[in-house]
Parts: sequence; C-alpha cells; structure tokens
Amino acid sequence: MKNFITLVLLGSGLFSCASVKVQKLTTNHPKPRNCEVEVFNNESEVKRKFEVVCVLDSKTGNSIWNKRTAEAAIENAKNKACECGADAIVVTSSGRTKLKFYSYRRGIANLKGVKYL
Repeated sequence: MKNFITLVLLGSGLFSCASVKVQKLTTNHPKPRNCEVEVFNNESEVKRKFEVVCVLDSKTGNSIWNKRTAEAAIENAKNKACECGADAIVVTSSGRTKLKFYSYRRGIANLKGVKYL
C-alpha cells in the first residue's frame, strides 16, 4: 500500500497539466482561437485607451515534458484572452513556483486581458 501511495504521488507530479483561470469582468464577443494578442509588461506601455475585460491566472504544467517558464505561462494565457474578447494582455506578475520535493517548478503569470476602446 505504501508503494502504491508513493507511485500515485510521483505520477501526479510527473503528469500535472497547465491551467489558466479566468475571471471575466465584462461580457464581450469572443475572438477566434489563436487570435493575435499583444503582450505588455505594464499598463503604461499601452498607448491606446482600453478597458480591462478579464483577469487571467496562468500556470504551466510541471512535468519534465512541459516548458516551465514564465514566458510559457504567458503564452498559455493567450487563447483564454481571445475567449474574453481581449486585444492585448498586460502582465501584472510572472515567475516560477518554488521547487518542492514532490514536483518540478512551474511557470506562473498573472495578467489582465484588455480590450481597446
């Protein structure tokens, strides 16, 4: 039984999936999957008027087969931004999780989906 529990814990660490949580702030028509989404590091870089339409919390998978960088977490969030109707995303924070005994580090990013006015 002890070996089975160890195997389950190890397996869950090796096969953890990427995820993007979305909090919609307004209702917009979704854009097509893989739409063009600009990426900005802060709101002052956006040179057009905009409104925030959603907040995104992205994490990469943590298996050895996943890219586990902040850049990968940002890339993973782009399709969800398209679903929110966003034209761009603004990175509010990004980085990597701490290394744990039972799992690899993950890329993480918190973002705002913005729609141009």
